[in-house]
Amino acid sequence: MKQTARLEVPRIKAGAAHKIGLLVEVQAPELPSTNLVRNPQAIIFVVDRSGSMGDGRLDLVKNTIGEMVGRLAPTDYLAIVSFDTEIETHVAISPVGTHTPQAIRRELASLEPRGGTNIELGYAAGLMQAGLLPEGIESRIVLLSDGHANSGHQEPEAFARLAANATEHLVRTSAIGIGEGYDERILTSLADAGQGNHFAAVKLDEAVAGLQDEIDGLLERSLKDIEIKVTTNKEIRNFKVKPVGYVRSVENFANGSHTRVGDLSSNESRGYAFLVSLPALRTELGTELAFEIEVSGTNVSNEQRVTQRSELKLEISEAVGFVNPPKDEEVSAEILAYRLAEIKKAAAEAAYRGDMVGAKRIIQQAQIDIEVVIRNIDRLSPRLRSRILSERDELNEILNYRPVEFSKRVQESSIRSARSKNDPRKGRQ
Repeated sequence: MKQTARLEVPRIKAGAAHKIGLLVEVQAPELPSTNLVRNPQAIIFVVDRSGSMGDGRLDLVKNTIGEMVGRLAPTDYLAIVSFDTEIETHVAISPVGTHTPQAIRRELASLEPRGGTNIELGYAAGLMQAGLLPEGIESRIVLLSDGHANSGHQEPEAFARLAANATEHLVRTSAIGIGEGYDERILTSLADAGQGNHFAAVKLDEAVAGLQDEIDGLLERSLKDIEIKVTTNKEIRNFKVKPVGYVRSVENFANGSHTRVGDLSSNESRGYAFLVSLPALRTELGTELAFEIEVSGTNVSNEQRVTQRSELKLEISEAVGFVNPPKDEEVSAEILAYRLAEIKKAAAEAAYRGDMVGAKRIIQQAQIDIEVVIRNIDRLSPRLRSRILSERDELNEILNYRPVEFSKRVQESSIRSARSKNDPRKGRQ
């Protein structure tokens, strides 16, 4: 694991409150190419089999799951359940090695579209399978649906509560919406609160990319449970460190914060952005403020916890004659990239209400903001340059979405921006 940290400015003016950016970049270790032994993991597929999943939708999902199960280790756990207004368990939670590929495909082949859509019932069945796992095994539920819930819970908030509670038991939830008729509010709530991914497979063949991404995320993770602690050498009233973008949890205390940010894949680099709020400081407190940045995570290849620390210093200058220093463009650009998540979310919500004019206006303003960063794109690191250009291209694509798909695709894009995650349709960048 490698980590670096940088502040948006090197100095601040005494006697004035400030909000400055902090960027912590983390690079995960590379997984060994051979002889990798990792702890077992579990994946639980919860498949909507309602009548609308006909016309090839269910067949594609079945075939894709059947092919991808072969990538799991024999010691990993697998479950497959389907739902309409009833539940059927095709593969009860068990080690993959206890089944032949042919047996799994036979179980999948028995899935046929029928009935209505009770997403609550299906999700509860997935949670029940997760609850049968041996203690300490992490699991991911992947729920696939093409419809609106027409029985059981239908409120997004209810699903968010269920998914959030599940994370306390090492269960994360991802959701893949299929077609143009699924309820993006429910699936987004499940994924967001469940610390997973949301994927909008508006076109049927996109579901393959979404499922592939889930398997990749499960198998290629090399650094997990990453935590970032930011502390100062002084206790300062009203001092606060706020993460920008998605994090699992954050806790602020008198002289810093402790943030759980998630996992990284093999050799992946990611920037984590924070806004540091400082009250008006007096030079009597000293001429500089020191920050210690501590990054820790579990190396998947040996299950050992690794920790790295670095120190940053912020100068506190007298107000007389103070000149604002130039901002670190790397930090400012990363913060903007994360803020696009909230901008896209607002646009998606406007489109869901039927206000397409307002939704596109929000995206057009975001295009203006990102073009300001692109003027100096050559000053950014290759990692961040790629991220900014990808966001620019995606904003351009969003304006061409049809009204029927706009909210779904933009909700997905919002979640990816909040997690600094590439579009699986476009491969690795």
